[in-house]
Amino acid sequence: MKLKPTLALLCLIVLSSHSVFAEEEPSANTSKEPSAEKLEAIRELMQVTGAQANREEFSTAFTQQMLAMIRRNDPDLSEEAVKIVTDEVAIMVNKELDEESLQLMIFPIYAKYLTLDELNGLIEFNKSAVGKKANQVMPKLLEESLEAAQVWAQMICPNISDRVLVRFKEEGIPVGSNRN
Repeated sequence: MKLKPTLALLCLIVLSSHSVFAEEEPSANTSKEPSAEKLEAIRELMQVTGAQANREEFSTAFTQQMLAMIRRNDPDLSEEAVKIVTDEVAIMVNKELDEESLQLMIFPIYAKYLTLDELNGLIEFNKSAVGKKANQVMPKLLEESLEAAQVWAQMICPNISDRVLVRFKEEGIPVGSNRN
């Protein structure tokens, strides 16, 4: 049976979505405003996990995006202009992160899913040798795991699509060019 593009696309979208594999339930404590103690624990957790150290990554991402937009209109952008964009983006990202504008948006998310005891446990874990190692290897581990999941999805999608098409045929459900 021939693989229909719409079913293949649907299959790839569904299988490549991480939410299919794990969906988190918020903790019982879903108050809008976290306590000062909880906010401090969230700050510390972000610090010990390296989440606060993403300034350079944010600056690089913003700079690349802005330069790509500018270069659409001006492909011969000067090195001086690139330096200005790079400098100004870094200044703004650092200013905003110093003022905790991003953190203030993230803190309630941490507070929604983690109790104070859980935060303290995560801080303790992340300060341990194993936690430090986990934080060191986790970005690569997640990247390589995502790549493996994408290969796996591409590998099984044709079989899933074939099975779905067989069931559609058995149930008399028209698909693609068979629709009226």
